[in-house]
Amino acid sequence: MPGVPEGALTVRELSTTAGPADVCIVSLDGTITIVECKLASNSERRRMVIGQVLDYASAIWVDGAKSFREQWNRQRGDDLAALGETALEQLDLNITEGRIDLCLAVDRIDNDLKRLVEFLNRITRDEVAVTALQLTYARHGDIEFLMPSTYGGEIAAVKARSSGPSTSWTTQSFLDALDATSDRVSAQRIFELLENLDDIRGPHEALWFGNRPGGGIFLYPYGLRYAPIQLWINKTGQLMAYGTWNQYEVVRQHPGFAELAGLIGQDHHSTAKGFAIADVDLDELWHVVLRCAIEINRSDA
Repeated sequence: MPGVPEGALTVRELSTTAGPADVCIVSLDGTITIVECKLASNSERRRMVIGQVLDYASAIWVDGAKSFREQWNRQRGDDLAALGETALEQLDLNITEGRIDLCLAVDRIDNDLKRLVEFLNRITRDEVAVTALQLTYARHGDIEFLMPSTYGGEIAAVKARSSGPSTSWTTQSFLDALDATSDRVSAQRIFELLENLDDIRGPHEALWFGNRPGGGIFLYPYGLRYAPIQLWINKTGQLMAYGTWNQYEVVRQHPGFAELAGLIGQDHHSTAKGFAIADVDLDELWHVVLRCAIEINRSDA
């Protein structure tokens, strides 16, 4: 999906007061995307997909965050608790404020649909992205293909950039937001330890920055694909973290998380709970995080 990072949670046929939305996606930072799927072979269907995705998004906004979570659980979607407390708070805020991204999934993106996507990006708020996903069907013998292409992602990105400074954290803004000097020192040390790792084994950036104020920072030791831990700042300005053993479907509750969970008095087979960095020995935590990163990112994970 355009603009949706890896690890996002999904549910199909999410019930709203306007009807069921085909697909609903919640990203790691609490960003919500509604996807409506239609064949776009005639103008009536094209107008229908625009109307429905707007209808469902407005219904989610009016119904509120509590209703959204209830309907998500009713459809047995991926456990939203896997996002962690800070992303859940951001999700609720996004729904309350009507910050809901829209995606139109069709069999063909024509010039008329491009015009509609461009117009919707122009008239919607800067932090709302409107995109289209084209899935073209092809067949060769017994093999069937769906070939994806997208439109609107670049337009939405330019719109977001033109609104002013990025709303994502940086290492400096994250440090500045911490209330206690000891927490700032701890966060700075974690960033330095991560930066000084020489044994780079994967292509991932060392840090992934969520949106301010509710998003967190995911740590990717050695550039490996799956982050074992995330840092975030709670409402009192305290440096917090939580393990990601429910974050990624491929390594969900992987035994490599057991040592990390045990260190903070949790169970990697249960919901991950936030813990204060000040309550643990930082050196011990760091060594456990490194071992966890290696274990969960083994090729046979």
